[in-house]
Amino acid sequence: MEYILNSLDGGILKIELNRPQKRNALTLDMYTQFADLLNTAQANPEIRVVLVSAAGDNYSAGK
Repeated sequence: MEYILNSLDGGILKIELNRPQKRNALTLDMYTQFADLLNTAQANPEIRVVLVSAAGDNYSAGK
């Protein structure tokens, strides 16, 4: 299962935390992937907006 989903559509980078069974708590791998996506967005002038959301009932929880 992929825990960080992303798509790019018309200058909007959509990032979704996808680990609802653990309340979308970030693992080290998820944190790294999330940071990489944000760095990509910063370096790409075509990306104008980053939209972050989460699957399930919780946005994100601690470990």
